[in-house]
Amino acid sequence: MFLAGWRDRGFAALAQPLDVLVIGGGITGAGVLHDAALRGLRVALVERGDFASGTSSRSSKLVHGGLRYLKRMQLRITRTACRERDLLALHNPHLVSAVRFLYPSYEDDRTPGWQVDLGLSMYDHLTPVRHRHERIDADAVRKTIPGILARRLEYGLVYDDAVGDDARLVFYVTMAGVLAGGTALNYAPAVELLRNGDRVVGARVHDLETGTVHEARAAVVVNATGVWCDEVRALLGSGGARLRPSRGSHLLFPRARLPLEVAVTGLSPDDGRPVFAVPHPEGTLVGTTDLFHEGPIDGARPSRDESGYLLRFARHAFPGARLTAADVSGSFAGVRPILDTRASSPSAASREEAVWVEDGLVSTAGGKLTTFRATAEKVVDALLELLPDERRSEALPSFSAAVSLPWRCDPAAAVEALVGRGTGDAVARGMVRRLGAAALAAAHAAPPESLAPVAEDLDVCAAELQWHVRCGAVVHLEDLLLRRVRLGMWQPRRCLEVAPGLRRVVRRAAGWSVARWNAELRRLEPAVANWLPPEAT
Repeated sequence: MFLAGWRDRGFAALAQPLDVLVIGGGITGAGVLHDAALRGLRVALVERGDFASGTSSRSSKLVHGGLRYLKRMQLRITRTACRERDLLALHNPHLVSAVRFLYPSYEDDRTPGWQVDLGLSMYDHLTPVRHRHERIDADAVRKTIPGILARRLEYGLVYDDAVGDDARLVFYVTMAGVLAGGTALNYAPAVELLRNGDRVVGARVHDLETGTVHEARAAVVVNATGVWCDEVRALLGSGGARLRPSRGSHLLFPRARLPLEVAVTGLSPDDGRPVFAVPHPEGTLVGTTDLFHEGPIDGARPSRDESGYLLRFARHAFPGARLTAADVSGSFAGVRPILDTRASSPSAASREEAVWVEDGLVSTAGGKLTTFRATAEKVVDALLELLPDERRSEALPSFSAAVSLPWRCDPAAAVEALVGRGTGDAVARGMVRRLGAAALAAAHAAPPESLAPVAEDLDVCAAELQWHVRCGAVVHLEDLLLRRVRLGMWQPRRCLEVAPGLRRVVRRAAGWSVARWNAELRRLEPAVANWLPPEAT
């Protein structure tokens, strides 16, 4: 929990000797914080922006094994991802949910259906939790997905995977690390590495909210900054890039325009690459591209070519929907921290993670959203070797695989309880999806009128917004609307329309002055504009 005064307490903790200082508040850094705290280490995490404000809020929202990696026989990463997917779904039903995927096979596909069928047989057997794909006939495919391309359709292959909101997962892992005894601070970039001789022993951390600079000293510093890994390594004077980032872009559609009951994986009509359409409560996500990323990493956006590529897939796969560029409600691009393996294309590059040490700085890159826990365990195992003997001997073995994340609940039961108290069904589902069991606490602590939606077409209420502001490490309005409730992601235009009307609710919870509120509205506009749909042809 990030209760009143949490930033002051956090910076006070940085002034104490640490075992581990983690730089980077994406999914990997959050995982390292959690794993290290569970082992009894004195650990703190600092992040230059909001938690998950980088790549970890711009993924494909899939918690999956990675079926496409089997085509290149990347068995280890697929096996690990399948195992981690099943662990996350088992322990955290409030954050990760199962989804059925359907692959329609056509007579003229570049990749024959039998090859996909064979790959799915391998996929079925890669985890102790046995999954079994099945084959359904063309009529069943058409009934399951009205509007799907029916010409030359042979059959469908149905298999299991999972989905989850990436930014929400990062936040809950971070919260778990804090509850286990760690410290986490956003808007606190590490601006300089501290040295003792040739070894890194901490960092200078800039509090962007007050302008003060703090020294954080630690036995080990971890560089978990994802695609910014080489930038932190440059503070060491390390030569040579270890990463060759790739970009994956996505389009978002309102559910009313692309209603799906199952996720669909199909082949792009342009080049035969697999592309997917995944239903979420807020809309339908279509992705992804896979290109080497050139240019600045901050503010990466889908190119016009990428948007056109994805829209052509959606039109081709679902001709009955009659989709146009005007139907796109939002878009975003994520830059992946892929290790430079001299691969000829991003799709050929391995998604394996790597952990290495330079002058006492432990860096990690590669990996996937799904495998964050296993990567974090590997990082903490490596940093233990750098700790003083006494601290290393006191550290516990990793047991993060057996731990649920905060506010675990049975979502259906929590929704039923809220509805029983008079909360509308849509608001109840939205609250539980975003808050888990904390939705019950937020509702019980609020007057009945604050459980009404803040706008007629939204599933967000004032009680939930107040909870995020008071307990959710919200520093800026964009944190609230882009990453805690994600309105700015799924409906960026609507977000900008609604935001001014939230003044009374948010100001009261945050204790902001009128001048601060107006500054936050100005800051919100360019942040949300980064998620607006581009031109697509």
